[in-house]
Amino acid sequence: MSVLSWTLPVVGEGGGAEQGLDPEEVWQGMLRKAENPVPFIAGITDCRVLERHDDGLLREITVAGQAKARERVVFHDRRLMVFHQLDDPYLAEIHNEIGHDEQGATTFTIRVVLSAEGKAKGERDGSFVESTAQYFGGIVQPIVDTMVRIREDLRPGA
Repeated sequence: MSVLSWTLPVVGEGGGAEQGLDPEEVWQGMLRKAENPVPFIAGITDCRVLERHDDGLLREITVAGQAKARERVVFHDRRLMVFHQLDDPYLAEIHNEIGHDEQGATTFTIRVVLSAEGKAKGERDGSFVESTAQYFGGIVQPIVDTMVRIREDLRPGA
C-alpha cells in the first residue's frame, strides 16, 4: 500500500453538520497549521518558516525535540495543501484536504503518500506501515479538535 488516508468531520463534541466548521474556517485552520503545527500535532515541537512563496512556503519542523525535516508546502484552491517531504526517504507527500460527508459536514482528510523507498520498506517490514498508520491516524482527531477549539479565531475578520 503506498497511500494511507483518514477523514473526519470537522465538528465539535456531539455535533452534527450544523455545529461544524465551514470550509473557509477549516482552510484558515490549515493555514495556521502550515505556519505553526506545534499547537495541532503533539509530536512536532518546533517549526521555522524558511521561505515564503506565492503558492505556499518552505518550513523546517522539529519532531520530538531533535529530528528536523524540511517540507515544501503548496496551497491549492483553498481546499488542498500538499506537504512535499524533502528530507524523509520514506514519505513523498502528505495531503491535507477539505471535503464534505454525506450529512453535509465539512471534512478534513490527511492522505500520506509513501515514496518508492517507503513502499519497498513497507513490503519488507509490515510494522513500518503499521507504525506510520498509527502515527498519522492518531493526529487527525487532535488537528480537528484544535480547529474546533480555535474556531472563533478562524472566522473572517477575526
